[in-house]
Amino acid sequence: MNNKVIVYLSMTLMFSMAVLVILIQQATDPERVNAVAHRIADFDLPPGYQTDYVLDVGEYTFAAYKSSDEQSHLSFVEVPDGVIPDDDVIEGHVFGGWSRHSQRQATVLSVEEPIVRDQPATLTISERINGEDQLYRSAYLVFEGHNGTAVLVINQLATVWDRDLVDRFIASVH
Repeated sequence: MNNKVIVYLSMTLMFSMAVLVILIQQATDPERVNAVAHRIADFDLPPGYQTDYVLDVGEYTFAAYKSSDEQSHLSFVEVPDGVIPDDDVIEGHVFGGWSRHSQRQATVLSVEEPIVRDQPATLTISERINGEDQLYRSAYLVFEGHNGTAVLVINQLATVWDRDLVDRFIASVH
């Protein structure tokens, strides 16, 4: 290879890496995560949670938070107009099916109909074993957000499941 090609490839690689670093910084910027989440709905973040990432996939927008031990997660998902979130949407299959390989079938424990933002909502509590053979409990709340249908997903290890925290957090969504 001649030196010009090597220089060109090196510069292209460095530029690509710089773009990737910028994209990662934007995806994990706490102010951006909070702004996007509050664009979906206003809420009081539970103690011990911190921003994680924000992601746009097609017409879906995800704003995620994680617990300080990184074992529990919660995220707000804004879905496209006219989409009623089914199991595939709720389980995150909009990513192209990755979760079908990393988690086993969920067992639904309960389905409830709380009032969120003065509107009826659907809350599904389920359990599943993740790809690391850990039992997780999840709350999937489908509700009307600021701009249409939204989903709140809360995942916690079953051994530390805190239903009071989940209920308080859902009650704070406005």
